[in-house]
Amino acid sequence: MRHRCADLLPALDPSSAQGLRPHLLCLVLMTLASASLQAQSLDQADPSGRQGFRFTPSLNISQTWTDNNTLSSTAADAALITMVTPGINIVSNTGRLKGSLDYSLSGVLYTKSEEKNRTQQALTARGVAELIENLFYVDGNASISQQVASAFAQQTSASNLSNPNRTEVATANLSPYVRGRLGSFANFELRGNAAESNTKDSIVGDSSSLSASLRLDSEGMAKLGWWASASSLKSHYRAGADSKLSSASFGLKYRPDVDLLLGINGGLERSDYLTGQLQNSKNYGLNATWTPSPITNLALDWQHHAYGDSHLISFDHRWPRSSLRISDSQTASTGGGTNPAGQNTNYDLLSAQYSSIEPDPIKRDALVREILRSRGLSPDAIATASFLTGGPTLSRSQIISFTTQGVRSSLTGSISQTSTKRLGNSTPSSGDLSLTSNVVQRSYSLTTTHQLTPISGLSLTLTQSDGMSDQAGLASTLRSATANWTWRLGPRLSGQLGARHSRFSSVSFPYRESAVFANILQQF
Repeated sequence: MRHRCADLLPALDPSSAQGLRPHLLCLVLMTLASASLQAQSLDQADPSGRQGFRFTPSLNISQTWTDNNTLSSTAADAALITMVTPGINIVSNTGRLKGSLDYSLSGVLYTKSEEKNRTQQALTARGVAELIENLFYVDGNASISQQVASAFAQQTSASNLSNPNRTEVATANLSPYVRGRLGSFANFELRGNAAESNTKDSIVGDSSSLSASLRLDSEGMAKLGWWASASSLKSHYRAGADSKLSSASFGLKYRPDVDLLLGINGGLERSDYLTGQLQNSKNYGLNATWTPSPITNLALDWQHHAYGDSHLISFDHRWPRSSLRISDSQTASTGGGTNPAGQNTNYDLLSAQYSSIEPDPIKRDALVREILRSRGLSPDAIATASFLTGGPTLSRSQIISFTTQGVRSSLTGSISQTSTKRLGNSTPSSGDLSLTSNVVQRSYSLTTTHQLTPISGLSLTLTQSDGMSDQAGLASTLRSATANWTWRLGPRLSGQLGARHSRFSSVSFPYRESAVFANILQQF
C-alpha cells in the first residue's frame, strides 16, 4: 500500500511547506507507516497479540478562561479559549519493528477576543525497522512542537495563549545503517544520516545536515579490546554559515572487572568551526563506565577538540521507590534533527528523568505519557527555558533530577543550568546569539501528586525559568504555579480541572496571567 505525505500529515499548512521543508519529515513517517502496516499484518496473523502492535485514536476537548490572553502588562485581554484536539498513538514492539508515533492536531478557537483562530500540531515519532534480518536497519525520528524563539522575550507555560515569541518547529532524522561481522576479526557498522530542523515563519533554527560514519569494534569479550571509526559531517544553517567536520579515531578499551570499563582514544580532525577555513587538529580523550549493579551507573568521558573540549559526567541510582540523576555535559551542537533546537517540553524532561528507570525507549514512552496524563500535564508544554539558534554552538548542561514515590503521593523535581555559546568567530544573522555571545538559562521544577482515590488525584507543579546574558537588558524570569485535579470517568475517559498563575519579568515584556481550565480526554 502506497502513501502520500498528505495522507500522513493532512494538517500540514501548505503555506509553511517551504519553511518546514517536509520532504524528510514525510520520508521518516512513510518509513514508519509502511513498517507499521507490516507489523499490523503480522499482528492479524497472530491473534494472540504477541507481536505487540497497538493503534489508539483519541479526542481531547479543553476550555480555558484566561485574564491575559495577549500577555500584556497594560491592556490585558480576557478570553475564553477552546481547544479541540484529535490524535493518534501507534506503538509497535514486534521483532522487525520497534517504535512509537504520537500525533495530534489542535484547533484553537478564541471567544471574546480579537485573536484569530489557529491550528497547531504536535508529533513525536521514533522507531527502528529491521529491513534485512541481522544486517540492514533504518532508524527514524521526527517531531513537531511549539518552541520559543528567544530566551529573553515573552515566555509562557501554556501553548494556547497568544505569544509572538512562540513558533512551530519540525525536526526529522533518518539513518539507514548496515551492521554485521567481519569473520572473527571485528563487528562493523556503516551508517548514513540525514537530519533537518525547520521553523515556521522564521529562518532562525533552520538547519540540515548530512553525515556518514564507519565503526569497527573488536570481536569477543576479552579484557582488552579496540575500536576504530571515521566520520564526515556537513551542516547548513539558513541564519548562519555552513560548517564541515571530518574525523578519524582509534581507541583501546580495557575491562579489568565485569563492572568497570576503561577507554582511551586519539585521532585527527578537520573542521572549519573556528575560522571558517578547514584546519587540521588532533583529538584525544579518556572515558570510564562503572556499573556495580543494575540500579547504579556512573559514566565519565572527556574529549579534547580544537574547537572546544567536550565532557560527560553522569550518575544514576535507583532505590525501590526513588531515583536520582546527576549529569554535567558539554558538547558541540552542529544542527539538524539530531540536535533539535529548543526542545525542552514536559515530555523531554520526564523522559530524561525516567531513562534510568526504563531504558527501553518504547516502554518509557508509554510510561512517561501515562504519568503526564495522571498529573494533568500536557506533554508538549515547555517545561524549561529554550531558544532557537542559527549556527554551531558549544553548550554546557548541568542537571540534577529526582523522583520519589510513596503509597499515594509522589514528588518529582529538577534543577538545571545550560550555557550556550557561539562556536567559532561567525555570528548568526539573527536570534539571541546575534546579540550576545553567551546565553545562560536556569530552570527549577517541582511537582507533587497525591492519589485521592484509585480513579482521582491532585497535583501541583511549580516552575521557574531564568534567561541571562552578558548584555544589559537581556534577561528574563518566568514563574508559574499549576494545580490540577484529574479523575477517570471510565476505562478510556478521563477529565481534568485546573488553575494556573504565571508572572514574567523582563525589561520590555513583563506580564501577569491567571487562568482556570477543564478538559476531557476520550481514547477509543
